[in-house]
Amino acid sequence: MKKELIIEVKRKYKKANYTIGALYINGQWICDTLEPRCIDWNKEKKVPGETAIPEGRYLIEMRRSPKFERRMPYLKNVPEFTNIMVHTGNTVKNTQGCIIVGYNTIRGIVLKSRQAFDKIMERIDYALKAKHQIVIVVS
Repeated sequence: MKKELIIEVKRKYKKANYTIGALYINGQWICDTLEPRCIDWNKEKKVPGETAIPEGRYLIEMRRSPKFERRMPYLKNVPEFTNIMVHTGNTVKNTQGCIIVGYNTIRGIVLKSRQAFDKIMERIDYALKAKHQIVIVVS
């Protein structure tokens, strides 16, 4: 069995317009997350750019992002979504369904996003060098 780096996003505050969570790597807290609003997928329909991805376990693949002009972690096979990544930003307007990382010290936004992202990328790069599979679990 291939070794894995496990990134967990535990959604904590599901608000009307945004969702705040905590991101852990192999059980260690790294930073907070910001996503669009969570919906009940059995009762509601996705609103493009305004809906968080479904809970689940997704493989991560590294690809070059045209928007960020660098290698970024993309989530593979997310139902109803394409091009979902973990990236920098501050407000829910920056998400389009993606997972933004930073530190939630002000209600509804994350700050110091680049610092958080660099911490995550350091762990991902180390795991990739060791030939580990990268997985993200969103709950």
